[in-house]
Amino acid sequence: MANYDTVTQAMESLHERGYTHQFDAQNDHLTEQDSDVKLKGDDFLVDEFHRFEGTSDPGDEMTVYAITTNNGKKGVFVAAQGTYSAVSPELMAKFNVGERPTVNTDGAVQPIDPFAAN
Repeated sequence: MANYDTVTQAMESLHERGYTHQFDAQNDHLTEQDSDVKLKGDDFLVDEFHRFEGTSDPGDEMTVYAITTNNGKKGVFVAAQGTYSAVSPELMAKFNVGERPTVNTDGAVQPIDPFAAN
């Protein structure tokens, strides 16, 4: 999986790979833009994600999630980090993908190993 420098690059690549629907957070569920589709945590899977950190403004920190719904729709959900997030803790738990073997985490920020040789 590629690493992207910008949110725009990630979004364009995902769109080319079939993630054509856009989802927004509405507290405890996702809604599909331009439709009345509502998704609870059990209605979709996270396929991969890409995290972006702002160089000077914490408000620029975002994560792009590629998701697939139970009925096969593929789309993206872009989440702001920290206090800028409008997602309930219950829904956000669905996006806690660190321990799930089915999620591609190559785009994740890796923890620093303080004991690694330089």
